[in-house]
Amino acid sequence: MDGGADAGAAFRSIRWTRLADRGAGPNAPEGTSEGAGDLVGGKLYTFGGFDWSKDCCTPWRHAWVFDPAASGWPWTRLADMVEGVSHAGTTTDGTDIYWAGGFVEDAARTFQIFGTTHVWRYRVATNSYQPMPDLPVARGAGALQYLDGKLHFFGGESMGQGNDTPEHWVLDLPGGARSWVAAAPMLPGRARNHLGSAVLDGKIYAVGGQHGHDQGLVESRQLDVYDPATDTWKQLADMPLAKGHIAATTFVFRGRILALAGEIANGKYTDEDAAYDPVTDSWIELTPFPVATFSGIARPMLGGFVFATGNYSPATWLGVPAD
Repeated sequence: MDGGADAGAAFRSIRWTRLADRGAGPNAPEGTSEGAGDLVGGKLYTFGGFDWSKDCCTPWRHAWVFDPAASGWPWTRLADMVEGVSHAGTTTDGTDIYWAGGFVEDAARTFQIFGTTHVWRYRVATNSYQPMPDLPVARGAGALQYLDGKLHFFGGESMGQGNDTPEHWVLDLPGGARSWVAAAPMLPGRARNHLGSAVLDGKIYAVGGQHGHDQGLVESRQLDVYDPATDTWKQLADMPLAKGHIAATTFVFRGRILALAGEIANGKYTDEDAAYDPVTDSWIELTPFPVATFSGIARPMLGGFVFATGNYSPATWLGVPAD
């Protein structure tokens, strides 16, 4: 969803507090990692991720909503997903939430399948799930963004984590499209997975991520922007730190793109927070996150931004600009 150029001065400092310590409700009911999530109507919705009660790695079907205005317990369990999923691209049109691709549970629900064509829509008003037209080819750990009535899916890994994929597909929602159509692929050498993404001022950004996976992964500082008016990608200023696993912790706030925490090497995580200014094509580093973590879910709310889950933690944090 297009964040637009939000009003407010730029900042470098963030005051981090745990919401449980502020009397604003307890921790999340479950810690998970690699989940999907987004913000609708001032509420943070989370879906799937890994089942913390099992050995790695089984996606579960649990879904929750965090409502800071609710009295008492702010987390409410939603209807279970139709299939457990991790590593899905996620976005919202401001009314409903969508996810595409990812790693889905196997038939025995004891491990994951590395890629899927499945696309889902969560209807907030009815607490229900609707299948959408499949992706042309199975993907995992790619990015999904909504812009001007269309879903854009790009990047990620091929089925079985075989290779990074540059393909970019578009689904026209108001046009009633029953299939995805090809758009300009990511630039040569810049296809990657576990990347962040955001929409700002009518353009789509691909933020960081990694090349390859597990022991062979190489984290990326790359930043690219897609302009739908010209159907072209452009290379922008590199991030201060190469990092991935920031799919759901990259978002627009006050006219900048924030990328919080993440992975900097296989099994090694960071507390680094950074902000990108599209006007100056430059990055600055912000106050670090309180802990080194990865694959959480963060979105703007409560006058700042809430960060939940990640690295199986149940802690829910609030970051507020402090300068």
